[in-house]
Amino acid sequence: MLSAQYKPLTLISKGKSGYQIVVRQNADTLTRFAAAELQRYLFRISNCKSGLGTRPDKMYKTIFIGKEWLKGNKALDSLNRMHPDAFLTLTENQNLYLAGKNPVGNIYSVYTLLEEQLGMMRFNAEEEFIPRKDEIVIPAIRQFSQPDFSYRHPHFPDKTSESYRLFNKNHTQDDWGMFVHTFQKLCPPDKYYDLHPEYFSLVNGRRIRDGQLCLSNPAVIQLLTDNLREQIKQKPHCTYWSVSQNDCYNYCECDKCKLLYEKYGSVSGAYIDMANQIARKFPDKQISTLAYQFTRSAPRFIKPDKNVNVMFCSIECNRSQPLESDHRSKDFVKDMQDWAALTRNIFMWDYVVQFKTYICPFPNFDVLQKNIQFFHKNGVPMMFQQGSGDSWSDFMEYKQSLISHLLWNANLDEKAYRKKFFEAYFGKAAQQMLAYFERVHSEMNTQSDDRNLDIYGYPKLYSDWYLRPDLLREYKMMMDEAERLVADDPEILKRVLRQRCAVDFAYLDVALNLNHPELTFYQQKNGRREARPEMIILLNRFVDNCKQTGIKTIDENLYTPEQYQAQVLNILSMATQVNKIQDKVITSLTPYSATYNVGGEKALTDGLFGGQHYRLNWLGYQGNDMQLLIDFGKKDTLESLETNFFLDYVSWIFLPRGVQIEASDDGKTFRTIYQQNIPEPKMNHGQKPVHFTFNFSKTTLRYLRFTASSPKICPEWHRGAGQPCWIFTDEMVVR
Repeated sequence: MLSAQYKPLTLISKGKSGYQIVVRQNADTLTRFAAAELQRYLFRISNCKSGLGTRPDKMYKTIFIGKEWLKGNKALDSLNRMHPDAFLTLTENQNLYLAGKNPVGNIYSVYTLLEEQLGMMRFNAEEEFIPRKDEIVIPAIRQFSQPDFSYRHPHFPDKTSESYRLFNKNHTQDDWGMFVHTFQKLCPPDKYYDLHPEYFSLVNGRRIRDGQLCLSNPAVIQLLTDNLREQIKQKPHCTYWSVSQNDCYNYCECDKCKLLYEKYGSVSGAYIDMANQIARKFPDKQISTLAYQFTRSAPRFIKPDKNVNVMFCSIECNRSQPLESDHRSKDFVKDMQDWAALTRNIFMWDYVVQFKTYICPFPNFDVLQKNIQFFHKNGVPMMFQQGSGDSWSDFMEYKQSLISHLLWNANLDEKAYRKKFFEAYFGKAAQQMLAYFERVHSEMNTQSDDRNLDIYGYPKLYSDWYLRPDLLREYKMMMDEAERLVADDPEILKRVLRQRCAVDFAYLDVALNLNHPELTFYQQKNGRREARPEMIILLNRFVDNCKQTGIKTIDENLYTPEQYQAQVLNILSMATQVNKIQDKVITSLTPYSATYNVGGEKALTDGLFGGQHYRLNWLGYQGNDMQLLIDFGKKDTLESLETNFFLDYVSWIFLPRGVQIEASDDGKTFRTIYQQNIPEPKMNHGQKPVHFTFNFSKTTLRYLRFTASSPKICPEWHRGAGQPCWIFTDEMVVR
């Protein structure tokens, strides 16, 4: 039982405050900010203004801000032995002490009191929940708090908001002079490749521009060191400097590099050796390098120096089950443990959203906490949770808030926090939104043992799982009910509409790409295929809701809702035309790839159009032209051909260099009726369908030969230089 000195404190009662907030006269700006925030929010909660001064007043009890007021108290000794971000909340002798080990901890202590004791919440940079209380009573507290991770950064839209960051005890990236994938900046191929191709990776017998570097070459290590020194001069205050592989494979295969890989038992050994050499030139800096994809496995017979930071990445991992218990993640778990045995200077780069379609339902919440606990158990001090950057993503507000709290306390009661957040955020619709949230996760878990939840997934991938047509209709009705419940509250209605955008997008995209009898964009009328009006209405409403609720992009390539709408309308236009090659015999005269099985030539007229990913209904040709022969069975008159090609340089997918259309009456002798060169687009890192319509003079023929000329091999500037490249096409409409 607590003694009388630890009784609950009544800070405000009946519109009056018996407490004054006090900071030292010479308090720093962070401490003064903490005090002002406490005064401001106590007023907003109670409509009663507490005093703020620099010395206690005998007329009032005191809320002390800062550890200076604990001088002589044993609690101060305990606080000073804790993590630099630690803080103490203490009630003693009817006074309240809010004290951080360092000034930022004073802010953390104030916001934690407001959140945990008074029920305040901050949803994002602009929105917060302020409870209304006539009486504010603080229970007796003696609570020390310190983070489970030294560095905490959830990478979501509110990452740059100082108010959101401080409330949630997150960190900025301000201490990073250069951040990840920096070989191209420190050794740019445009500057060095022509003069020194030997600096760059030897891949398949040739040096390539868009790959990695030759780390067995001492001149490369010296160049990286010299150019890094110039970068540091521009930002001398920054501690962390990434010297790390580009975002691709293509590591060097020269004999000397291979000897390094053999020496250290892993490709990563050469990269740690490189980082160690550079780190010894900059002992006051942290040199960060990646354990990513081909460097994920830890090396042997070499350890990172103390000032070498290892960015360990989980990009390949499944998200339907926790890493530690998922049979598909055994290799990753071993790699984590191996790195943890070598160093504690680990920066964990985890991926927590779906990047191909930010806006698609992505039910990975059941694994977030367990994965964070796994990293904590392995001694990881720095956590970077890669969310959706500057874009909104499924349940973004809750996800960034939950992750923020878990990075401070990995053992948070997640279910209790979820209930608290949803009730504050969704108001009268909270139970309905919780029911939807739990329903999606429950359906995901029915196949989580066998199915991967992929960070590069898209709705159709899950259309026989948690995004089945019958479930999508159910989710849509749940959103309808949630809207109805908050129809009289514009602020909360906007939040519901934002979240329902994820459901509507999945509903639309599955209907478009699956063409299921129970969920489709099309209907038959008078023997003709036409778009269902209700689906057009839903498409337009989806775009309007995105505009109203601030959703500007759908995926990591900044693809907009309006662009998606235009793509859908283009597909509908093609799909509802009378197509003269429907049910005609189409023969591919050049071999298509069986890697992505979409039914061969049938994919060109099956009514399923290619989407935003090359795995989605696209027919691919690798290292070959695409040449098709269409037999109309008898003579017919034509005047246009319409189709789409896919463009994705990162995946080695190019547009054709040109198109030729030829006509024949006998299938032997052909005449050219259309020819067009297609200029190579500028280099980019996006993925998109590109629409083409080829119009020609009315021509009577029986056979049509269509040739799309492939580049066949990747060009010199490309990371796949000299290797077979792809062209992809989907539906073809002839009129």
